[in-house]
Amino acid sequence: MIIKAKSFAKVNPHLKITGLREDGYHVLDLSFLSINLSDELSFRRLDEREITISTDADISSEENLCFRVAKKLQTACNTSAGAKIDLEKEIPIGGGLGGGSSNAATTLICLNRLWECNLTEEELTEIGSNFGADISFFFKGGYCAGRGIGEDIQTLDNTFRDRLIPVFIPSFSQSTPEVYSKYDRLNPKISGNHEKPRTPRVEYPADFEIENDLQLPAIRLNPELKKYLNCFEAADTIQTSGVAGSGSSLFGIAQAGVKRAELEEELSKLLKPEGEEELIVTRPTDSGQQIVKNLEDD
Repeated sequence: MIIKAKSFAKVNPHLKITGLREDGYHVLDLSFLSINLSDELSFRRLDEREITISTDADISSEENLCFRVAKKLQTACNTSAGAKIDLEKEIPIGGGLGGGSSNAATTLICLNRLWECNLTEEELTEIGSNFGADISFFFKGGYCAGRGIGEDIQTLDNTFRDRLIPVFIPSFSQSTPEVYSKYDRLNPKISGNHEKPRTPRVEYPADFEIENDLQLPAIRLNPELKKYLNCFEAADTIQTSGVAGSGSSLFGIAQAGVKRAELEEELSKLLKPEGEEELIVTRPTDSGQQIVKNLEDD
């Protein structure tokens, strides 16, 4: 059997740091929004327990989250089957768009089906949470609130559903640990605030204002981001904009009723993407992934 799927990216309209745990993890109050920028994955069942992964991403199999969660699921299911995984990347690595976490969640969902493990979403989420807090969101997708280190997820009404979400990908990537480290240096008092995770709040401001405590440290590490943000802010078609997660990508929320062609034309003139830079106009999705084919072997 072969299963093929699209694995969607995310942006964070809200990301507030409310404390620092004793284990070094930051306590967050944030929201996630899945968008239709996606990677494509293919899973072929193997009769032997071997797991292989083929990808155009510059990362070893042992470091790839798809491979790591697959091995963990294989052990949890105690299955004698294996899998051949093919991963085609479109979501940039180091862009703050959650590609690795999305791939991991999609891998767990598809292999759970391929291997007939019959684990619940809660059990799959528990496996995924060992490899990154963002993974929990992609089992739901759409628009969600998160608390703790981002793993405590609550689904919200998707107020962004009818808005275009343009994403600008610069030529450089950004390290999430470095951005958090820069935040800590800019906010030394955070180290003394061991705030415990709370229940996710159920509402965010209705004016689509983007809040991101990692934006300033991201810009301090890569000042060129400010130039790109200025372009978003100057665009009449954009209501608000900000850094995606810890960067390096940026995103905006279009004004209500703006057409794709109008948005692309204005932002392209302002941003002037060239070389490896890319402007992608996306739309929100209602899920973290899409199973596009489920085929039997010939």
